[in-house]
Amino acid sequence: MSDEHSKLPPDRLWQPTTGKWFAVVFGVSLAYAIVRYHLAGDVAWRHLPLFILNKATSLAAVVFVACSYLIGKIIRWHDHDKALRLVVIKFCGLTGFFMAAMHAFFSLALLRPAYYAKYFDSDGGLNLDGELAISVGVLALFFLMSPAISTLPMMPRELGGKRWKRTQRVGYLALALVLVHLVFLGLKGWLAPSGWQWGLPPISLLAALAALTPLLVKRKVEQEKRERRERSSVDN
Repeated sequence: MSDEHSKLPPDRLWQPTTGKWFAVVFGVSLAYAIVRYHLAGDVAWRHLPLFILNKATSLAAVVFVACSYLIGKIIRWHDHDKALRLVVIKFCGLTGFFMAAMHAFFSLALLRPAYYAKYFDSDGGLNLDGELAISVGVLALFFLMSPAISTLPMMPRELGGKRWKRTQRVGYLALALVLVHLVFLGLKGWLAPSGWQWGLPPISLLAALAALTPLLVKRKVEQEKRERRERSSVDN
């Protein structure tokens, strides 16, 4: 363990490594949003403090949550230090949850036809896509609360190992709901790449790919476990 980590409490969430994680994930998300919607697109710069920040926050939230389920599986950067790896997993999960909550508040503040015309009918009410996207998004945030709360230091002891693992797996359901939420929001734009500014995919598509990745990895891992059990039973 490096000197910069050895001087810190082993379970402290904010430390140099997690700070770098935040800087990279959120920094890249914000930079992408600025390039796609301000530089390549025609969104006025006065919308940076909320509208564009909301887009960056939504992408970063999904990436953080996805990474919390991928570290130790396909992200192997911290395999040399199991204690640090656990800290980074917790940091990504909690940061993803809090950024998802921020995204929900930002979106409520912006929820009007002036910002999201395609989700409103001519009478000013939400259309079907808008209502479905919001309801599924709220459900996703609700289910994301379970693994976030169980990440608190006292929860593994209070819940016990099996129950704690079950609560953490609820995050996969949250990611699946996030994927559905994003499909309702952006599917039409995904299918029209000719409209992508500078050929850059919409942020909703990038977030959908991030949400899908842990689900595919989980399915592959479970399939490999099942195949090993089948081979073992045949050998016996």
